Amino acid sequence: MKAKRFILAALVLGMASSMAHADLHEVKENIKHDSKEAATKTGHAARDFGHATASAAKAVGHGIAHASREGYEATKRATRRVFHKDGKDERGEA
Repeated sequence: MKAKRFILAALVLGMASSMAHADLHEVKENIKHDSKEAATKTGHAARDFGHATASAAKAVGHGIAHASREGYEATKRATRRVFHKDGKDERGEA
């Protein structure tokens, strides 16, 4: 009688151990999948942030270049008006 109980207990524990191992394996796979997905999303977010930063820097650079050109041209026109470099007198006549 004791032998049957011992064998039955061992059989039940063995089956429970197999089920527990399968559950742990499934949990491990879920964690692995979720970690990969989170890392991928983080990488995409970092890439998008980099592109946005580069685009903003490019826009600022173009704005500064445009303002510099406008300032240069305005200074050149003012200098010509003041010093009559274009051959015209103060009334705009040649």
